[in-house]
Amino acid sequence: MSGSTKQQAGARPAREGFGVEELDQAKKMERLHCSGRQVPSPMGGFLMELGARQEADGTSTVLFECKTSALRFELPLRISTWRERRKVRLQADEGLDPLCPRGELGPPLARRGKDFFCPRCNIMFGRVP
Repeated sequence: MSGSTKQQAGARPAREGFGVEELDQAKKMERLHCSGRQVPSPMGGFLMELGARQEADGTSTVLFECKTSALRFELPLRISTWRERRKVRLQADEGLDPLCPRGELGPPLARRGKDFFCPRCNIMFGRVP
């Protein structure tokens, strides 16, 4: 095993991403993306989502392509917070289909096994009761 692929004991796995340039103002772009709004491109125009990859550390990375220049960018998304997981758990306990807590009237969460995932950002937001 080479030194670059070894992980130290207790270290978090590195984020893989897509190997393209990251978007600036990550929190603002995350808010726009999770709310279902158009994400502006650094090249002018807007970005089109191509896909989302779940990372080993629980975060997610979304791949975008600029509609005007065809350049690709990635947006790293943070792991779910305990407040977001609590909000989802309360919705599920009330018998409702939980919505993504990051979006304004976010999409309904999808069940994968015993977990709730957002179909838009591929982040896990809790367990099925």
